[in-house]
Amino acid sequence: MRTKSESTPSEVAPGVFVGGWKDAAGFIGARFCVLDEEPEGMPPGTHIPIYDGEHDAPQLANLERVANLMHAARERNENVLVFCGHGVRRSPLAAAWYLHRYGALSLDGAYAKIRTVRPQVEEAKEWIENWHALETTPAPPGPKARRAA
Repeated sequence: MRTKSESTPSEVAPGVFVGGWKDAAGFIGARFCVLDEEPEGMPPGTHIPIYDGEHDAPQLANLERVANLMHAARERNENVLVFCGHGVRRSPLAAAWYLHRYGALSLDGAYAKIRTVRPQVEEAKEWIENWHALETTPAPPGPKARRAA
């Protein structure tokens, strides 16, 4: 039986995991930290902030960057973990963006998929005042290279 202090990443698509800080230490594969500041003692991985607290808005260019890096890792058949502090806000946003871009899902659909395995997540519209930018961002040119779902 899991205790409250134990943490487990949630697989939201084949080989794509969402989690918190505690999940990153033992994870085997590509790790992406999406916290606002790169924390001291961060497990090895790539830090890409995706939220602009000053403007209470998503950082769209960084969301694109993390989704593209996640996709590249999956193309190499690597498991991917996107993590933040507790795996409730920022890492689910990054995973939802990835599923939106590479899984042909609406953002609502991506969050619904994530909630099936990680019900505690908070959608961007629940915690970001200026979340509308996510809905109005056009899809990148060309077909999606691979379905994430």
